[in-house]
Amino acid sequence: MINFFFKTYGCQANVADSEGLASFLKSIGCNDVTSEEEADVVIVNTCAVREKAEQKLYTYLGRLCIMKKSKQFMKIGVIGCVASYKRDEIYKRFDLINFVYGAKEDYKVLESYLADLIVKLETTKQVFDDSGVVIEPAKNQDRDIKKVVQQGPSLLKPSRMMGSMGIFKRQATSKSITTRSKELNRSFINIMTGCNKFCAYCIVPFTRGREVSYPMQEIIDRVAHDVANGSKEVTLIGQNVNSYKDPETGFMFSELLRRVAALEGKFWVRWVSPHPQDMTVELFDVIAQYPDRIPPYVHFPLQAGSNAVLELMKRNYTIEQFKEQIGWLRTRMPDAVISTDIIVGFPGETEEDFEQTMKAIEEIRFDWIYSFNYSPRKHTLASRTMEDDIPQEVKSRRLDRLQSCQIEIGAEVYTKHVGRVYEVLVEKRFNDGKLLARTPGNVRVLLEGPDSLIDSFVLVRILASSPVNLTAELVQAELTPEVPMAAV
Repeated sequence: MINFFFKTYGCQANVADSEGLASFLKSIGCNDVTSEEEADVVIVNTCAVREKAEQKLYTYLGRLCIMKKSKQFMKIGVIGCVASYKRDEIYKRFDLINFVYGAKEDYKVLESYLADLIVKLETTKQVFDDSGVVIEPAKNQDRDIKKVVQQGPSLLKPSRMMGSMGIFKRQATSKSITTRSKELNRSFINIMTGCNKFCAYCIVPFTRGREVSYPMQEIIDRVAHDVANGSKEVTLIGQNVNSYKDPETGFMFSELLRRVAALEGKFWVRWVSPHPQDMTVELFDVIAQYPDRIPPYVHFPLQAGSNAVLELMKRNYTIEQFKEQIGWLRTRMPDAVISTDIIVGFPGETEEDFEQTMKAIEEIRFDWIYSFNYSPRKHTLASRTMEDDIPQEVKSRRLDRLQSCQIEIGAEVYTKHVGRVYEVLVEKRFNDGKLLARTPGNVRVLLEGPDSLIDSFVLVRILASSPVNLTAELVQAELTPEVPMAAV
């Protein structure tokens, strides 16, 4: 049997891609393992959003190549966003890497290639195990996977493949690569890939290509399958998830969310990452209609509070429009939990621009913020046409001030939870012994309890709050599907 291991960097879309390929490998008889040392095939799924992630990738690939020298039949592959635009560099820098395949390429071809690779590797591994002799050179790069698949006798030709959703209809097990140990059984499902927005700072359109939505019925079938096999939380994923449009019926994201929410079973459905340009009243109406199924949590990426900066970023909305949409949401769900993204120090950002961002943060009062200093990424509009003209010390000062302000807001916002009874979903146990759970609003909750609570819905009472966590005590364990959501 061939053992495989995935190392996944970056967003939940990458997690979903890794899970999809892992399910495919298991469907053809492979076994997923928990470490590189146990693996015969290591696949690294890469992220190109920030330069730091790339630096970690190269360090990790160096470690794998050293490991391969003592286990020469091992195959190493690199997929994902970095593979989309640094393919040749990876091959040149690491001559023991066997294959590189980008995020915007056809994964059905990759599955066909992997099927053949596994067959060949089973023979190679057997010979190596029997004699200790390697029958092929360690440096064996398949630089054109499509050509390899077209020319070779393939176990699964692309024309016969079922596609990105179809592999889940034939998988032999419901266990995903995220549930090896005692933890929450959750499902990440890519409903689309790519992005058409071309924000000035973002590399995603260059690494994942233009938007492609997957058929709605296949997505619904996949959700139903995963819930029937124990998933308590399903996350619908897209680089611009709320621009989803069913290629067969033309139905938009709000209709997909409504149909998923109407499925039988006890589960929550979350969705990431949206774009404010595609937020609609209809979407918020659907969320409000299904409070027990669609948690009242929305990630609402603002990026900047200055219209001048938003225009430079090519975000296609104004701060006034953004605030109006926040109003739509809070009118329907006054206790909705809202998070956001903020980029500090974008080219051309003046002190006045930054003050407008601070004003927006104080007025809107997000529950939490993911905040970053701007750094140019190759191929983006900003890197090609704008000078990175904000000194690092200015970026750091602005970021520190923004984060300090949000800590104060978060501490105040979180106090509203104290004394309330919430339905939470228990995810796992931390090393310090505490159980980690989350409210429907995606707020972290720490509590005491046995392992039997993991992967279950329970009622808790909130005892205390901090800017990042709530502390709770157990009220009722193992809620049945008839028990309603208590609060957010």
